[in-house]
Amino acid sequence: MIENHINPTELRVKILQLFEYRLFPTFLEQIKWVDNLQREAFLESLIQLQTAIYHLDAHLEAHWDTDIAVLQWHWQQIEQHLIPFSIESSLFPEYLSHIKKYESHELGIRQNKSLLRLNLEYFYFYKSCDVKLLRRLIYERGNLSPRTGKLSDWRYYDLITEVNDDVEDIFEDLEFVNVNLVLIQLIKDGKEATLQNFSNFIDLIRQKASESFAVDRTFEYKEYIYTETLARIEETKNLLESNIEKITQLQLDNARINTQKSNILI
Repeated sequence: MIENHINPTELRVKILQLFEYRLFPTFLEQIKWVDNLQREAFLESLIQLQTAIYHLDAHLEAHWDTDIAVLQWHWQQIEQHLIPFSIESSLFPEYLSHIKKYESHELGIRQNKSLLRLNLEYFYFYKSCDVKLLRRLIYERGNLSPRTGKLSDWRYYDLITEVNDDVEDIFEDLEFVNVNLVLIQLIKDGKEATLQNFSNFIDLIRQKASESFAVDRTFEYKEYIYTETLARIEETKNLLESNIEKITQLQLDNARINTQKSNILI
């Protein structure tokens, strides 16, 4: 039930790059491992869980008409990959609630529910559902808090890196039914409005991150997270301007999500 367009080797590389981008290695190093074998086993469990989540996403992006049985199979695989983290099955729904919420956004477009109606911060909060889950497992299993801060301290880093993912993936997502909000607004509203809207949102992320940092600097990694957030903000704003300039109207007209069902863009 794994989609044909998924290359296992390339997917593993993509996952390791995701882990680096989301700064997982920095915090994995803070855990007091019994030995290297324990560390490697934990990392592999994270990789396998992320792989299962990507496989679910791959089915959604490849098919407008999704298969309920296939979706259920993917959810079973995700749950199976929670077991190595010693999570009781009764707690699976709570751990996976954000992913389930984001899946509802993916499925909603197939019911003509436009995602452009949603607040951007709300949307991107849930789009970072997989990263939030994996970081939660790192913090909980590694007993990282409070020295390395709270999971909520990553809010603005996760928001900006999710926006960055959409901006970077504009061209790749032309071929798929991906919920790329930058691409969707480009199709509906054009370049100028999209650039203005997302530039404003990036500025809002910067403002809120700054306010959060000013309120509490008490733990060791607060400044580190804030500095990395600012770096991602600058990268994303530059990439946004560059990729919006590069994309053509013909590409937007022929985007699969545009030709599939134009009324989802309303």
